Order: sequence, then C-alpha cells, then structure tokens
Amino acid sequence: MVRLTLYGGVGEIGGNKVLLEDEDISVLLDFGTAFGRQGMFFNEFLRPRPSRGLLDPMALGLIPPLEGLYREDLAFPGLWERFRGRTDYREIRSPDAILLSHAHQDHIGDLTYVASEVPVYTSRLTAFICKAMQDTGKSSFEGEWVYINPRFPTPNGELRTDRNGAYRMRRVEFLDGLGGREAMEFWASSPAKKPMEFHKEGHMSDLPLRWWLVDHSIPGAVGFALETSAGWVGYSGDIRFHGRNGDATLRFAEGLSELSPKMLLCEGTHLEEGRRTTEDEVAERALELTKEAEGRLVVADFGPRNIERLLSFLKVAHLTGRLLTVQPKDLYLLRAIHLASPEVFPEPWDIPCLVLYADPKVQPGLWERELREVWAARMVAPDDVSKDPGRYILCFSLWDANDLLDLEGVEGGIYLYSNSKAYDEEQQVDLERLRNWVRHMGLVLYGDPDDPEGPVLHTSGHASGPELAEFVKRVKPEVLVPIHTENPGWWREQLKGTGIKVVEPIMGQPIVLDVL
Repeated sequence: MVRLTLYGGVGEIGGNKVLLEDEDISVLLDFGTAFGRQGMFFNEFLRPRPSRGLLDPMALGLIPPLEGLYREDLAFPGLWERFRGRTDYREIRSPDAILLSHAHQDHIGDLTYVASEVPVYTSRLTAFICKAMQDTGKSSFEGEWVYINPRFPTPNGELRTDRNGAYRMRRVEFLDGLGGREAMEFWASSPAKKPMEFHKEGHMSDLPLRWWLVDHSIPGAVGFALETSAGWVGYSGDIRFHGRNGDATLRFAEGLSELSPKMLLCEGTHLEEGRRTTEDEVAERALELTKEAEGRLVVADFGPRNIERLLSFLKVAHLTGRLLTVQPKDLYLLRAIHLASPEVFPEPWDIPCLVLYADPKVQPGLWERELREVWAARMVAPDDVSKDPGRYILCFSLWDANDLLDLEGVEGGIYLYSNSKAYDEEQQVDLERLRNWVRHMGLVLYGDPDDPEGPVLHTSGHASGPELAEFVKRVKPEVLVPIHTENPGWWREQLKGTGIKVVEPIMGQPIVLDVL
C-alpha cells in the first residue's frame, strides 16, 4: 500500500511537508515552514524557545508529532509523553530520505528539527545556498539546516549547547555530485572555526528516484519523481516558465510525461491568468530608470537569493558605468553559489563592477571579518557613497534601512523596489515602513506594487494558472494532488474532461494509492 500524508502545503502557500510510504521505502518531500500558521503565534521578537526544543512548534501544530523523525537532542525528557495521546501522533521509522526541491524557507525551514542522520537529497546548489544562509545567519536552533549545534538537557530539563563542542553535519547527498576541491573545502568548513563531525559515508543507490532542474526565482531548484509499487509519483516543487531557464521546466514536464505517472503533486501559488513580466523586461526598465537618474544614487531592493535579478542589476551597473554594491551576506552567498555551480554565477572577484559595502559594525562575525580582509581593496564605505552617489547602485532592502542614515547628499535619488507585492497584513506593514524610509531619505520610489500606474520591476517566481494547467495536462498523471495553493478546488474545473482525477488533500489524512 502506498500512502501519501500531507502535513503542510494544504490549502496554504508554502510549508510543504509530504510523507510518502511504500513497502520498504519512506521518503519526505520537502519540510518547509508554514509562514501563515507560524505568524498566528510568532513574530520576529516572539520566537520558539531554544531551551524547550521541539515543544513549542509541535504543541502549536507547526510540525507534526511524528516520533522517530526528529532530533533526539531537541526532545527533553518526558516530551513525547505529552503527545502520544494526540489523534495526529504517529511513531514512524526514520525516513530513507528527504527530497529538498529548493532553498526557500517555506520548503526547507523546518528541516532544522529533523534528525541529522536522515539523508537529504538535493542539488549541490541548493545545499550550498542553505549553508551560506546558515553560516551568515544568527546562531539559532531554528536555522540548523546543514549542520547542528547539539543540545544537552540540564538537571532541570532545559536544553543547552556545549560552546566548546563540535557541530554535527547532516548527511547530505548531492544529486549532481560533489563538485571541486574548493567547493568541498567550503562545504566542510565551520564559520566559527569549530570542529565539524560527519556521518559515515553512505549512499542509497537503489532509491528509485528521478530529478530535473526547473526554473524558479532561486537557482538550484529541482522537481522529482519517485517510483512506487503503485507507479511513479511526481512532485513539482515550485516552477515557472517565464524565467531565463524556462526551458528546464519544459524538460521536466516532458520527462514526467514519459513516466506516465500515477500521481502528481503540483503547486498552485498564483492561479490568476495573464502574461508574466519577463526578467529581461525587468532589466530593461531598471536600465531606463537608472539612466534617467544620472548623477544620483540608485538603490535596488530585491530578494537576496534571486540571482537572476542580481545579474540583471549587474548588467545595469555595467551599462551605466556604476558599481553594484552588495552587503557582506550577499557576497558570501554569491561565492557559495559560484563554488557550487560556476555556470550559474562567475567568480565574484572577476566582476569589475561588483564591490562590497562596508557598513559600520562594532564586531563583525569571523566569516565577515575574513571576507572584508579579502575584499579590502574593493570595499565601499558610506562616505564614498555620499561623495559620489551617482557612481553606485546599492543593493539594500528594508532590513538594511538603518544604513541609509549614514549617507548624506542622496536626496533625489531613486529607490527601485524589485520585489513582489505584500500578501498578508504583516508584509503590508513592512511595505509601508519601507515607504516611510524612502520618503525620509528624500528618494523617489519606483516599482511600488500598489501603484497601478508605476513601472513593474518584478517578475513572479511561479507559473500562471493557465501555464500550470497546461503543464499538468502535458504530464497527464492519473491523479493530481493540489499543493502549495490556497485554492485547490480551482483544479477541478481546469482538468474537467481530461481524465485526470483531482484529489484535494486533507491535513494529516493519508491518500492511499492502489498498488499496480
């Protein structure tokens, strides 16, 4: 009997958690954070308590009570006794693998709670992006996606770390191989220079798995298919067709179609109709606005892992004779991406118009101090920008807004908001804060998603509704399971008459597939 149980991504965008069980195989498809549900209880100041490990997210229903899946060091004595009476509790054996589609938090965020012994299958690029995010982020048990800092219970039951202890690396299997020497040195390194413990080598060569690169707003994204006793089960992850690598998603559709899948789990983030703006169109509009702002500062605000967008602004900087100024975290990430896949991004040092922004810090982390030493000859300080604002494009966001206060003489510059619209109340509040900062600095805002007359400076990371419907019709699975969507019922009308059965999932309730 083949069972698929969805513990996230059901009637919501993101938070994908799919457990597939078949005879001797148990596999998880992604293990992401459900930001909508998480936001009902937490914000940036109120967070799960590290000293209580699994308790807070499990008690609030943010991760399912699956005994056998999670890190033992996050389970204080007596934890599981609290959950064994719940109707959604299950004791499971450790999964054979977690298949990670890409490095967005709504797909990888809750991996931090999973036992480090569970093999993680993903692209090398996704793994390296996850490591760069962890290396440069706050030291927290909520962000231990690649290596963990083990906890130990104190006499009163609180969980604490051993400051002198070693990190424990997760068992990660790169779908596309190990990479070169420098890449592996980066992978094995610890940003705090702490020792790193590794699991014994092992590879499940008999896992009946196929994978394809797909186009998304983050590099390294993949789609999967797993052969089961009921037939092939496909998983889209997040996909689009209008990016510069749209052909990759077409190849994914063709590959899935050749397998005649029994079931396909497909995302449905944005089901509206209408043509998508392309990345080349975004680059052209940004170039026009930057040319018009000659002699004035340009600020570019876009997602930190949207490498296509960064490449667009690098082109704008080159064509306008400006320097593209990035934050230390961004430069660290770019180096990691280059090491994982040089064809995706070149060696950052070899890009003449790319420089590092040296924002004032009392005590930068060790990784940042080392980065500043290497880039000392190509660092830009706030005084440099104030003296000649027309020479720079600053890659800033709302979270870097304080750095704007170090600048003088930038009134009349332009702020290019190259991000998506606000999808919830919290994002809307953040967008209004951003507008306040822009007004305070005397900058002119372009790309405001709430301005219907303004230029569009963003393109979605997701396919449109008609494109997704055509994708599913081309793959032609027997069963379609809508996931990562707030409108699963939309699919019934779209697939009427195709012979494709639509099964809307229910959180925590298994979908059973007939065995062939």
